[in-house]
Amino acid sequence: MSKTIHAVRLDVDGTLTDLQLPLSEDFLPELRRQVDGWVEIAHYARPDGNRRLALALDSDGQARKQENLYATALVSAVYTKQLPYCLYGPVVLIGALDDTRHHTDIPKALHEALPKVMKALATRYSTTD
Repeated sequence: MSKTIHAVRLDVDGTLTDLQLPLSEDFLPELRRQVDGWVEIAHYARPDGNRRLALALDSDGQARKQENLYATALVSAVYTKQLPYCLYGPVVLIGALDDTRHHTDIPKALHEALPKVMKALATRYSTTD
């Protein structure tokens, strides 16, 4: 039985989907399927090194996909400053690397707060009238 990690896909409309990703040779193919493209993994942390987060996204998303304002705002809050760029397409939120250089579960506190954060951001980013 292979080990898995808990992750969350955040779509451009703010939809959250819980995922269990395999920590095996299937890790990158599964991430590719989730972001619908070639995977780039970006690592973010607060300046003090706390609240570390990684996310996977389509490395060519800017050319092909919609802005993901929800993910951009979320990462800006974790990073404690506005990102100088926008994230595109669905992103997969995962935990930072551990001492063995493997990704970990999405931080529990973040996972628990995500529905409230998305609801708050929806008032700003929702396109429904």
